[in-house]
This record gives sequence, C-alpha cells and structure tokens, in this order.
Amino acid sequence: MYSWRRMRERLFKITVFGVAILALTPLFHLIIVVFINGLPTILEAGLEFIVDLPPTPLSQRLGGIAPSLVGTFLMTMISLPITIVLGLFTAILVTEFPKSRLSIVVDTVAKSLSSVPTIAVSMAVFSLVVVLVNTIPELRAFLNPAGSALTGSFALVIIALPFSYTYFSTFLRSVPATYKEAAYSIGMSRWAVIVRVVIPVVKKSILVAVLMTMARIMGETAALFFTAGRYRNGVPTSITGPVDAVPLLIFDYILSPFEVWHKVAWGATLILLLFYILIFSVVKIVVKEVKLV
Repeated sequence: MYSWRRMRERLFKITVFGVAILALTPLFHLIIVVFINGLPTILEAGLEFIVDLPPTPLSQRLGGIAPSLVGTFLMTMISLPITIVLGLFTAILVTEFPKSRLSIVVDTVAKSLSSVPTIAVSMAVFSLVVVLVNTIPELRAFLNPAGSALTGSFALVIIALPFSYTYFSTFLRSVPATYKEAAYSIGMSRWAVIVRVVIPVVKKSILVAVLMTMARIMGETAALFFTAGRYRNGVPTSITGPVDAVPLLIFDYILSPFEVWHKVAWGATLILLLFYILIFSVVKIVVKEVKLV
C-alpha cells in the first residue's frame, strides 16, 4: 500500500512537471527565436540601432529605430498617467460603493470595453478625432490630420483602461474587511479609510498594476494603426504631430519584402522583449514583497 501511494505521488509529480514543461515550451521557443534573429542585428548596428533613423529598403546599413522608440515612450508617458488615474478611481468607486447605480454602470462599461477589438478602437478614434480634425480648420492647425501622439494616446487609454481597472479592483477587494471595520470603529470617514487604510495596504500592488498597464500600452499595435501616423523620417518633437511606435514598425517591416527591414524588425522585437523582461522582473520582485498582515 505504501509503495503504491509513493508511486502515485511520483507519477503525479512527473505529470505536473511534464505539463509545465509543455506549457512553457512555446514561451522559451519564442524567446530563443527572437534572440537568435535579433541579437545579430543589434550587435551589427551597435548603439546606432537606438539612436539612428530606419534604413531605406535598399540601404546597405541597418540604421536604427529611434523614431519608433521615442514615439513609444512619448505615447506611454501621455497615456499611462491618464489610464492609472481613471482606472484607480473607477476601481475605488466600484469596490467601495458597489450598490450605487453609477458603479454598476462603470463596471459594466469597463468589462464591455475589455472585449472590444483593438482595431475597432483605432477605427473609432480615427473616425471621431482624426476625421473631425480634417473637417475643422482650427483643429487642423493644432493636430496633424494623419494622426498624432495625442490621438494615439487617446486610443491607448481606451484599450488599457479596462486592463488597469481589473488589476486595481482585484487588489482593492483583497484588503481584509477587518481593516476597514477597525478604521470605521474609531470614527474615520469612508474617504479617510480609502486614503489612509486601503491605499497604503495595497500600494505595492498598485505599483504592479502600473507596471503591467505600462507593458500593455508599450506592446499595443492595432490601436495605433489609424491614430499614430507612422512617422519614421525623424524623431518626433511634438505631441500634436505624427509619431511611430516599435510594435507598428515591427508589423510593417516584417511584412515587407526587404531583407534589411526584416533585420530591423527582429532587432526591434528583441528591444521590446528586453523591456518586457525588465518590467516583469520588477513585478516579480514587488509581488514577493506584497503581504497582508
């Protein structure tokens, strides 16, 4: 009986280990392929790869992805704070006032937005913003009709908001009810409890939500198809002008018939992957420190 039980335990461990390896194989394969194809490009181009302009289709030199990198960081810096503020406040509304009609509507809208295709968001923003700019001369003098960092950021906010809302609401609901009850028992108001008790308890979890939202924004492609402008002839200097993004460059270049663009696309993919690894490493460190006493 004892040997049979040990054999079953070993069989279970082997099965779990095998399934885990099977599940992780595509991820490791993806990382290896990106490094094999992208690392030679970065080594060949050197530092110029992150500070130079993209090459022409028949160019003998690799050039770089500076416009796309700057555009990605520019739109991230615009859209991330807006997304975090809106996501946090909507999560507080829904978790702390769950029975109000407004919170029910907000929760429904947030969950609905999470299932909307990102390409549809890009088309909607193009129709509402870019086309509107083309029809109003005063706006045309302010925003580029072909797309801009602002319109791209607007689309990114719509895409990332349900994502951040889900993270924030999950973390806020994880706060033990006894913490709030203790605060209420000493006469603290509801908003004081939120600011002085709930938020401090989940502050590291909020950092995790911020980092994960940033990762989602930096990797978004379809939302920028009709809103960013795909400007690669120079580094963007204005948020009202057209910009590019690293995922957009990868998408366009990998589908092109030019070998030099394929190399640039693989190098850009490796750069983006390294950013993701860095973000997830920080998240892992923060998650280890998240404790509810």
